[in-house]
Amino acid sequence: MSREVDVELRSSHGRHVETVDVGVLATDSAAVDMARRQAGIPASEFDTGEVVAP
Repeated sequence: MSREVDVELRSSHGRHVETVDVGVLATDSAAVDMARRQAGIPASEFDTGEVVAP
């Protein structure tokens, strides 16, 4: 079972919203990390991220 969430990512390139499918028990931190990788943002350029819509 999974849920779809929107994650707002902030990096040195600006703000980006990415939609990811995560497990129902996944933490927000896991969703942010999945979204960062899905968007192709290297960790060195990543600032912050947060789940904005469940």
